[in-house]
Amino acid sequence: MEKINSPADFIWCAVPVYNNGSTVKGIASECRSYLNNVLVVDDGSTDADVSGMFAGTDISVIRHEKNRGKGEAIMTAARYIAENGGLFMITIDADGQHYPKDLHKFMSLLPDDGSSITIGCRNFNAENIPKSSRFGRKFANFWLWIETGVSINDCQSGFRAYPVKYLLEMKLQGSHYDFESEVLARAVWAGLELKTVEVDVWYPEPLKRISAFRPVIDNIRISLMHTRLVGKRILQKTGGIIRAKE
Repeated sequence: MEKINSPADFIWCAVPVYNNGSTVKGIASECRSYLNNVLVVDDGSTDADVSGMFAGTDISVIRHEKNRGKGEAIMTAARYIAENGGLFMITIDADGQHYPKDLHKFMSLLPDDGSSITIGCRNFNAENIPKSSRFGRKFANFWLWIETGVSINDCQSGFRAYPVKYLLEMKLQGSHYDFESEVLARAVWAGLELKTVEVDVWYPEPLKRISAFRPVIDNIRISLMHTRLVGKRILQKTGGIIRAKE
């Protein structure tokens, strides 16, 4: 497979992982066949020795000794990438849901000034798509529109390209799956553009599915995040009205 060049040294792929020991090596290794720089962030996995898995390879691994959440894993990756001269970070889930071959679809959408985030819009015409995922996508898209006035097709996808500099400048509170909702809203408020590109997706049969998403606690976290974001949006608008009247 042909590696992505120009400017490959400034583009990193980050793979946050929590208890996906059966799939993470294949995903990260395939990503490495397309990009020179791949980083795995082991967020306290207990099912496998992730660092040992990549011994003898040039794939970098960072470990959180305890599970800190997907958002924290992504921010750990962003800081490491910035320290090593990276400008862009493409995140991909470790469970095999996304296909590394779709990395190239993000490349032409990376702006020179890093003024946008690109989200991989999942093609839900595949088999075994959970009803909860279909509903969750519509639910999240609706709230992003309420919070920002921006409408996109899939704001829940974890396959994304971030400009590292702007990501690290954001004051983010979410550290789990609520991070992925918060970061898009705050990016729009900061003046960044949201772009989308269609990507393929794979879901195993229900009994074979391994997910770190905990429906009760994570949905509570996401709902609380949307409540905070909507409140912030209301304050922004009412504050603007008051200032205009002064």
